[in-house]
Amino acid sequence: MELELRFFANFRSAVGQKTIPREYDDGATVGDVLAGLESEFDGLEGDLLDDEGEIRPQLSVLKSGREVEHMDGVETGLEDGDTLSVFPPVAGGATTRRGKAFRGISLRLAVHYLENLGGERVDDGPPAEEADEAVVEGGGWRADLSAEKVNAAGSLQLTEVSIGFEGDEETLEPLIEKFSQKAMRAGG
Repeated sequence: MELELRFFANFRSAVGQKTIPREYDDGATVGDVLAGLESEFDGLEGDLLDDEGEIRPQLSVLKSGREVEHMDGVETGLEDGDTLSVFPPVAGGATTRRGKAFRGISLRLAVHYLENLGGERVDDGPPAEEADEAVVEGGGWRADLSAEKVNAAGSLQLTEVSIGFEGDEETLEPLIEKFSQKAMRAGG
């Protein structure tokens, strides 16, 4: 089966690109993929799985936009065409990192929503309607956004915006909830 693997922040640096396709045997799990990545890339060795083979704390791993922690963790099964997004933990203090993916909204609209929630775009990239990545920061939070076309069904493609939110838990919880409501109304 073929998977698309996406990496963010320092994991992207370790891999050398933001997205890589990989072939795996049918029946492969999230744990199998993460263990293989640790073996393949020196910069990931020991950063994805702990000594018991579980996903490291504060690491966010999404299977086609859903957090695997809320599924079967490392035992989560994968299917042909799945996307696996890997967000690194944030070091220090009480900072929390959460990854989430939204389908059916554009990067421009996602940036606009975050700006309406008190954020400001801080990266030097092209305008949001031309970009495939953006960074928005607000009071006590940061959001790293990445947009790609994904197959929804057959030849139907949608834009999927993956967002790595970071900040303190008390700030992130309502921010993500409000953003999710806006994205849902937009068709995400």
